Formats: sequence, C-alpha cells, structure tokens
Amino acid sequence: MNILKFCGFKTKSDILKANSLDIDMIGFIHYPKSKRHLNIEQINYLNQFVAKHIHRVIVVVNPTYKELNTLLQQTNVNGIQFHGNETIELIQKVKLNFKNIKIIKALPATENLNRDMNQYKPWVDLFIIDTPSIQFGGTGQTFNWKILESVSQDIPYLIAGGINISAIQQIEKLNLSHKGYDISSGIETNECKDKLKMETIINYVKGSLEYETDTNGSK
Repeated sequence: MNILKFCGFKTKSDILKANSLDIDMIGFIHYPKSKRHLNIEQINYLNQFVAKHIHRVIVVVNPTYKELNTLLQQTNVNGIQFHGNETIELIQKVKLNFKNIKIIKALPATENLNRDMNQYKPWVDLFIIDTPSIQFGGTGQTFNWKILESVSQDIPYLIAGGINISAIQQIEKLNLSHKGYDISSGIETNECKDKLKMETIINYVKGSLEYETDTNGSK
C-alpha cells in the first residue's frame, strides 16, 4: 500500500494540476494561523473541482466539537485530519457521529509516539507522523525517521515533515512499516503546486502517473 496525500491546496489551478494524478488524498488546511488556511466557503469552492478518485481531507488544529460539526455538515469532504492536541474523547465523538468520515490523527515524532498511537488507535483510521513543532507542523523540516522503527506493523501511518523526492529515497532504504507520505511544501515551487515534482514523487512511490479522466476531471 503506497498512500500519497498531497496537502495545502489553495487554488483551483493547483487542484487541476493534481486531478489526473494517481494520488489518494488532497488536503485543505482549516487553521487560521496557517499560511494555507481556507474558510468553509473557500473549501466548498475548491471541493467541486477535485476528481472523484481523490479523497478530500480537512486539516484542523484543536477544534471544538461544535466547530467540527459545522465543518462536516457544511462541506462535502471524506476525511478530517486532527493535527493538534485533540483529546481521545473528541475524536471518539466524531468517529461515532460521522461514520462515513475517515479519521486521521497527526502525532509528533517524540519518545511518546508509540504510547500516543496506541491510545488513539481504536478511533483512528490512519496516523500521520510529523516533525515536532510548537505550531503543529508545517515546518518543512524532517525528523529522525529511525524513531519509526519501533512502530508496530499493524498501525497504519504516513510520514510527513519536509518530505520531497530526496527524503523519500532516503526513507525507502530504511526498514519501516509506513503506508506512504503526506507532502505539502515538497511538491511546491514558489508556494504553488509543481506538477513535475508531483509526478516525480508519484512515479517513484507508485510507479504510476495518471488516471484516465473525463471532461469533468472525474475518473
């Protein structure tokens, strides 16, 4: 399983670059402190251009349940990515009340990683392991991937944090059980998504480039 989540989309043109590619998820950031933040109206506008074969994920940081309820009721998305210090109780409530929504939990690569993963595991479909930071990711910096060698093989996770083709080539030499990658700045040039960088990563990770799409951009 080689999952690719390309994140931080902000424009229609960037989505159209990714639409025909063999990626699994597109991520929208809903966090006002991020330079990639989108409000509900902007997310809904961009959602309509995402090809059907790509899951649409909203990234949030420490939201209230009321905020999540509004977000999920008012946007047509497939997944929610918790990227803060959210409680297990909050994630459990979302999981129970939105059964068709994929639950993703990002965790920092610290010495407590295995403990944290096991605590969240019953309510999470997929983990993302990111570089520790006070601003909850988005640093573009890598971490020591060897910390992932101790992660149980039955826990599905993606690697994030400064991921680009060079980092992927290094990671693939390690004996890790990751399912793929979550990438944002590593597929950008001048803060715009770069189709050549996306294609290079897809070809390396999956050995494939494009989906057949119809005139609406759907598979």
